[in-house]
Amino acid sequence: MPARILSIGWLLWLCWAPLQSRAQELSLLPMEQIRWIWQEVSGDAAYEHIRYLTQFHRPGGGADGLWKAAEYVAERARAYGLEQVRLIRQPYGNRRPWNARLAELWIPGPNPERLASTLQTPLHLADYSAATDVEAELVDVGAGLEDQDYANRSVQGRIVLAHGPLAAVVRQAVRNRGALGVVWFPDPNQERNMSYPDQVHWARLPTDLPDGTSGTFAFVLSVRQGLALRARLRREPIRVRAFVDADYRSEQGSEPWQVMVEAYIPGTEPDLPQDIVLTAHLQEEKFSANDDASGCASLLEIARALNRLIQEGRLPRPRRNLRFWWVTEISSQRQYFADHPEAHRRMWVNLNHDMVGAHQGQDVLRVQNVTRLPATRFHFYNDVVEAVVEFVVSANTGALAQQQAGIAGLYPIPHLAHLGTRHRYNAQMIFFHNNTDHMTFNEAPIGVPGVTFTNWPDHYIHTSDDDLWNIDRTQLGRNAVAGALIAYTMAAVGPEQAPVLLAETVGRGAERLARNVRLGLLWLARDPDPEAAYWRAREQLDYALERERMAISSITQVGKGLEGAVSGALAGLERRAAELRLELDRAYRDRTGRRNPPPRGTLSEAERALAALRPVLAGGPKEFLEKRAQLPSIPGLHGLMAFEVLNAIDGRRTALDIYRFVAAEAREAGAHYYGVVSPEAVRAYLEGAARTGLVRLESRPSGRADR
Repeated sequence: MPARILSIGWLLWLCWAPLQSRAQELSLLPMEQIRWIWQEVSGDAAYEHIRYLTQFHRPGGGADGLWKAAEYVAERARAYGLEQVRLIRQPYGNRRPWNARLAELWIPGPNPERLASTLQTPLHLADYSAATDVEAELVDVGAGLEDQDYANRSVQGRIVLAHGPLAAVVRQAVRNRGALGVVWFPDPNQERNMSYPDQVHWARLPTDLPDGTSGTFAFVLSVRQGLALRARLRREPIRVRAFVDADYRSEQGSEPWQVMVEAYIPGTEPDLPQDIVLTAHLQEEKFSANDDASGCASLLEIARALNRLIQEGRLPRPRRNLRFWWVTEISSQRQYFADHPEAHRRMWVNLNHDMVGAHQGQDVLRVQNVTRLPATRFHFYNDVVEAVVEFVVSANTGALAQQQAGIAGLYPIPHLAHLGTRHRYNAQMIFFHNNTDHMTFNEAPIGVPGVTFTNWPDHYIHTSDDDLWNIDRTQLGRNAVAGALIAYTMAAVGPEQAPVLLAETVGRGAERLARNVRLGLLWLARDPDPEAAYWRAREQLDYALERERMAISSITQVGKGLEGAVSGALAGLERRAAELRLELDRAYRDRTGRRNPPPRGTLSEAERALAALRPVLAGGPKEFLEKRAQLPSIPGLHGLMAFEVLNAIDGRRTALDIYRFVAAEAREAGAHYYGVVSPEAVRAYLEGAARTGLVRLESRPSGRADR
């Protein structure tokens, strides 16, 4: 679209927007399309997928239950009319398949007592337990971690009862002292465990023997069971019989494997390299209703609803492909990118659903968190996500003022499942975190902007309590409708929507800038060293401005002819930047009485070292798959900020630029969130990354390095 026409449209939109905003709160899509998506997406329908998936214990790669879950998802995707549906078997490093058919722990004798059985829950047996059939004395070793836990007691040829970290107990009791196996229960000294005394936790044995097995077994009890057994051992000796029927193979063979399912809703421009990728992960323990059967079910429902609406002509077919991935968490994507090193260049953004069905009435602490993009991957996509989440929240939250305004009903635009609760939608946007599938898109060397819907905190994750009773069909449906609105918006957006995108991005960017300027003003008002506070405030503003330039500039990716409008928005940002710098100057003058800002201070030794380096990524997806585990962990540097240090390497920034950017990102969220980033820690991390061969530290031409 020519810049002049776009500018006229922009002005018309600004004139019309105040009136339009009274009628609808989400301006990214026509209200008719929003209504169709709103009505078609069903939390009740999504719940039925969870009912099926929770039948299976499906840990990691090689689990027969994982393959059955993948087959089900592929069959449903085909039934819903998705295209190019593939069930993809992938290699899985050196982790051998493992499956258990039956395991039981008994106290034999005239009054036999069954302590644990996989008939009750597969979680009673730690994953990777070896086959066994033994009867032996049970010995209580407390935590089972220190030499004093084993003082005056022999565990050779016996089975130990312990509550310390399972891998450490195995090392101390089995590897070092010859115990046969472990009966384990959660640490009773932790408040959470005592608050949920009947949970059976999901546990895994270390497969650290040369043949890739554990060579031992472990049964898992609840805290209540463990403490009762400990008390009984103080009164009388106990012998137990442990039976495990398990082996290191699967119905798919004995070679290491993992699995993912891929399916498409094709766009009208299928060759446009801007696929919208939606992800959820298939593997977890039984039952894993929320983590992450809920995400898998949500993706199926999003796919079903959008494809039906498109097929029936209720929604126009979007320009871009909608690509759905049900994966083995994190490792599937890394393997896929390693196998197809250019594949990520066809991907525009990622939307991940992980734990999206939480019943908030079961735990009032539960919040549906939705991450913002990390600063290194900032994009207007962030503002699309925020706009949709805010819309769904406001539509499903009651307020006194709404009733006073004459809005009838519990919520303004309720999205309620027929068999779900009527709870409000307790969701919020937060600063980014990792440890689920969107991470693999954001991380170097991929660099595809990704966000996740992840319920947290959650006191039921990875325990026997993560079952169907913990799922609320209403929240499941709201997260699915939010995901559908986000995905369809990004898939369908074209140059004609640029004025709205600019309004969202520039407007929300102004709010983000204000947040960072507020921090700077506070430092200038209270810090004992106003000169240092001034330059820290300037660096904070520079960081925020760089991030907003990234977001505004990304709008040119929507289509041709947007350069003029985007340039105008960037020019407006620079005018605002000049005003904000003057605001910081004014605050400095008010604090010190000095007319001019202070000169930059001298760089520290660590900063000078950073200024002399320009890091460059030296590996692609395959190399990162092979060596990522070798990347260093630096004391005092939050893992998420180390992640951002690596992501900020673009071949242009110096190491000092990277430090300042990441340090400001951490300050924006707060020390309680990301800690404090120091130049020494960044230097140590980059040097450690260089030793892996994944990063190359090039010398920057010498010259004056300003602070």
